[in-house]
Amino acid sequence: MTDNNFNYNSFVRNPPNLIDVDNLSLQDSLFSSTSPSPSPYNSFNISSFNINGLKMFSQNKIELLNDFFSLKHISFGGVIDTYLHPKQMHFLSKRLSNYTVFSSVLDTSQHVRSSGGISLFIENSLASHVHTYSSLSSRMLSVDLYFKGHVKLRIFVIYIPPTSDQSLRDETINLLIRTLSDAKRLGFHHAVCGDFNMHLDQFYPLFFNQPQIASKRIHRLFNFLLSNGYVDFTPVNFSSDSLGTFHRADIISHIDYVWSCPLLKRFLLTSVIFDVRDVNFSDHNPVITYYDYSFLSSSIKPAHARQLKRHSRHVFSFDSVIPSQWDDFSVHIDKLCNISPTIFASWHVNQMYEYLHANIIAGANAVLPARTVGNDHTPKLPKNLETLIQHYRFLNRVLHSIKLLRKYPHTFSSSHNRKWSDRVFIDHPTTSQLLTDPKDVSAAVTNHFQHAVPIKSNPPSHISALPIRWRSEYSPMNTISPDIYDSLLSPPSLEEWLSTVSFMPNGKAPDPSMITYEMLKHLGPITNSLLLILIRKCFAFADIPDLWRQAMVFPILKPHEWRCQLKNTRPITLLEVIRKSFVKLFYNHLSAILAVHNVLKGGNFAGLPGGTCRDPIITLESIIHNANHNNSPL
Repeated sequence: MTDNNFNYNSFVRNPPNLIDVDNLSLQDSLFSSTSPSPSPYNSFNISSFNINGLKMFSQNKIELLNDFFSLKHISFGGVIDTYLHPKQMHFLSKRLSNYTVFSSVLDTSQHVRSSGGISLFIENSLASHVHTYSSLSSRMLSVDLYFKGHVKLRIFVIYIPPTSDQSLRDETINLLIRTLSDAKRLGFHHAVCGDFNMHLDQFYPLFFNQPQIASKRIHRLFNFLLSNGYVDFTPVNFSSDSLGTFHRADIISHIDYVWSCPLLKRFLLTSVIFDVRDVNFSDHNPVITYYDYSFLSSSIKPAHARQLKRHSRHVFSFDSVIPSQWDDFSVHIDKLCNISPTIFASWHVNQMYEYLHANIIAGANAVLPARTVGNDHTPKLPKNLETLIQHYRFLNRVLHSIKLLRKYPHTFSSSHNRKWSDRVFIDHPTTSQLLTDPKDVSAAVTNHFQHAVPIKSNPPSHISALPIRWRSEYSPMNTISPDIYDSLLSPPSLEEWLSTVSFMPNGKAPDPSMITYEMLKHLGPITNSLLLILIRKCFAFADIPDLWRQAMVFPILKPHEWRCQLKNTRPITLLEVIRKSFVKLFYNHLSAILAVHNVLKGGNFAGLPGGTCRDPIITLESIIHNANHNNSPL
């Protein structure tokens, strides 16, 4: 506990005495031969170190910290449990001339068992990018950095009190979850480092094998992190001889972490635990996580990206749209669609759709909240070296998963498949390849789905060319008059069209046009009347706009191991939503005719209005029950 009556001037004039820690030799003890290999080239890093207080022997500890930062070229150094006020830390940090320090306030309340005190040391060349610093509590701070190309990085430093102070622990966890959610919502690349006083190795089996227990409140932080795609690359302990982040007497555990968000983890290289047990420095070992420096240096501005023909797109955030924004959206589009209905009806269906599409998207861009996603990466390295770095990241991720599986062999689940969805393995008898370049992956995906389903080259030209078995199935039914279909292409009413649109599902991925069902459901009366003219013209001329014939194909994982092979995926096709609504309306017309005139019989009737699958399901269940009861084969 710190003194509420701290005298800064006295502290500066009379700093704590230095001590001789067994004639300490830095190179022989703190940085011994057991230390990790040199830092990865062209990288930056984030470290976390619980220093166990700087009130005692502060000058000596700050010198050791300076040597540690210098030797390991620390970029962002989180220091936990300083027990010092910001002014005290600012004074001590003058010994680290290459760093700028940001410190939390200090909670000196008498009822608080853990006063905390945390700091983030940022190397000076990076500190110039600091935009905002927030001391969220005595145990949590955040620093925002902005880099060229609209790259935003937010780093959190956290100290979560032990279970002996449960109230303060819960308060800190809740605060962290809220601030991480805010960082995600604001589009920050972010990482959180610090002493969590939690055991991830004990939580992994619960997360993978017992999700109901993992989702309980006591595990809410780790469950939040893993469920939202955060990763910690710190080496997993295999035995009591392993190097942990906390050691006291015979206890070795892993409670210090550097967690990276899904946006930042793409740049992860590796993570190490640095051994300081030879020195009376702390009962914690620092954790260092390395990232590819291209994240900070290779981003470009959107205008330059357009010059390079980089692909980016707007993604509308419908979850955050409020009712008044939908009202503004409807009014705005109606103002844009100011053409005379008579002139509009005289156009070709292609021109009609292009006019509506342009105004709907313009209204959405003007009113609805959205974010831009795309590739703004500019290579700064030779192609071969960049490929090696990609493979290095990939192998580190594989190694991390292998370590987890060695310790918890039953934790493998389909969730691991998502880790490798950015690469493709070409399984060839003689020339197998692992593709990681986005262009190569895209070309392989296109080639696979163009040839995955063989197309019959000579389809039958007439029903008479079909085999006898199928000829009768496709021949007209003598009992059905063709006159019943006369109303099939009759113009729909506005109420019929709006009813069809209202039953279409929300939350579906849009096609290349970017129009969604949510937009269709909130069009104004003027725009809806023009859209109805287009729909009626499609019915009248039995034709659709050319843009409705475009589609986008995505590979979706099948319910078994991915193994980076496209044969283990299935395609999903995204079609234009107005087209799908039009087809649904046409189907409603057709199904009503088929139902009224009893065109389909038996099980074929199940999908029509008034039909049901109940009878065949009951029949199948009875057969299965009889087979099980009488022990007879089906």
